[in-house]
Amino acid sequence: MKVSVCIVNKDPNKPLEKTFDSLKDNMDYIDDIVISTKAPKSYGARSLHINSQNEALHRNACLKAAKNPYILWLSSDSELEEDTLEEFLDILEDYPDTDIIYPNEVYIDNGEEEVKNYTDWHGAQNSLLQSLSIEKHLPKWGVLTKKESLVKAGGFEELYGPQTFYGYIYKNLKNISLKLSDLSFVNNYENENFIDTSYHSKLLRDVFGLYPIKELFGSLEWENEPVATATALTLTADRLFEYFDFFNASNFYRQALLTFHNQESLRKLIETYIRMGLFDEAKKMAHTQSMEKIEEKEIIDRIETTQKLVEKIESSVKEGRLSEILGAAQEIFDYYNGAPLYNIFGVIEYLLKNYPQAYRYFYKAVTMNPVDNDIISNLADMAKRLDKEEEVLSLINRITR
Repeated sequence: MKVSVCIVNKDPNKPLEKTFDSLKDNMDYIDDIVISTKAPKSYGARSLHINSQNEALHRNACLKAAKNPYILWLSSDSELEEDTLEEFLDILEDYPDTDIIYPNEVYIDNGEEEVKNYTDWHGAQNSLLQSLSIEKHLPKWGVLTKKESLVKAGGFEELYGPQTFYGYIYKNLKNISLKLSDLSFVNNYENENFIDTSYHSKLLRDVFGLYPIKELFGSLEWENEPVATATALTLTADRLFEYFDFFNASNFYRQALLTFHNQESLRKLIETYIRMGLFDEAKKMAHTQSMEKIEEKEIIDRIETTQKLVEKIESSVKEGRLSEILGAAQEIFDYYNGAPLYNIFGVIEYLLKNYPQAYRYFYKAVTMNPVDNDIISNLADMAKRLDKEEEVLSLINRITR
């Protein structure tokens, strides 16, 4: 059997020698190579000339162009190990109905390697679903997929951008079969210095609305439904918090408290307000809810200390002490990693005329708090300067809808 190889490359000027070289030992099983942008003529690959940063558009173009029943997906930062396709096809002989075969992964970030040995999820789709973090349990590159299954599912959704592969799995998990090739590895190099976690958040919230809550959290004791529901909502909020989506995390924590009042959800809601920069709301929650007096005082003190830190940094910016603040940036963020700080550092970079970096800071601030008009205004102004207005509108829609 021969397979098609799709190399998703968002940068048409990026060298692809390492990715192509990694295919040499697998060429006995390849007769069709497609690159989503521009392909070097010497490699005999077809070019699709996709001009977009949306991964789903690249994948869908490859899906349409692929000639064979199975597609191997690589990025321009992936390297396949020798004998990988031979091992994949051996698995297909034993499990002919498999829709996705995936390898283990060597994840390389700034020269540091992390070996990820994945679980074999064959026949264990429910457990994978209940992780609510499929991206931590499966690679998205070096994966062999059945073309027919992808076409039947309608391909990849643009709404999920770099998470579109996991969107396909989440939404079709009951209808597809996965199998690990435990002897195989793919090398994936991380070259992104900014990861937009709003796509993770959007996908998670859509999954929460797609499946019954008892199916997503089947391990909870549903005999006491209010407690189980509050726990499920809090666990979902925790995951959104990891994605820096404090706006939606706060909504889930509030729902949990309304379902069953508990100290754990309350503490996390207060922390979320602090990270959003909603200091008055955080103090109000600490004062009005049933907390121990000692703990209440500790929380109020921390809120006020954080608020004073933000105000002090704002004053320093107005006084022009920019280099002093930048020199203490790591120490500041170690103490408080919240939306107001990202907004302030965006202002600093703007004043220094480092507009792309200012944009990234403002973008992160809006991801954390998409309802603060000052932060939104700063991001909108920078987006207009850099011709990224559509990207910003998309971000706000992802988080607030």
